Amino acid sequence: LSKRDLWMLGLGIYIGEGSKTIESIRISNSDPAIILISIKWLKEICGLSDNNLTLRLHLYPDNNINESQSYWSHITELPLTHFRPPSIDRRTDKTLRRSGNLPFGTAHLSVIAKGDPAKGVKLYRRISGWISGALNQV
Repeated sequence: LSKRDLWMLGLGIYIGEGSKTIESIRISNSDPAIILISIKWLKEICGLSDNNLTLRLHLYPDNNINESQSYWSHITELPLTHFRPPSIDRRTDKTLRRSGNLPFGTAHLSVIAKGDPAKGVKLYRRISGWISGALNQV
């Protein structure tokens, strides 16, 4: 992929899977390819490093926390120190027929600025501008 291709692909992923919360950058998905492309986009296009990335897993009672964290750590090459405590969906009104569909849960990739506004609020606003610019051309 060219740099422009990666920029557009990452922007498309963010439009579909990114957080729309005010000034918070997060991409959530259960597909490792989407998370990997998002990491590449955040690093190569947005200028972030591994130190600006964290993962929080959304798991279900049938998921093994340690196996899920090891899986995502292996896939993303992010150390477990970059993982936040997982959230476990313990709703009792959920149907059991979906059990096992997400063996490693859903990964929520978040950006932490570590005190650098260019990697926090300013980056969020820059991404929002890219989205507006792209959508206005359609």
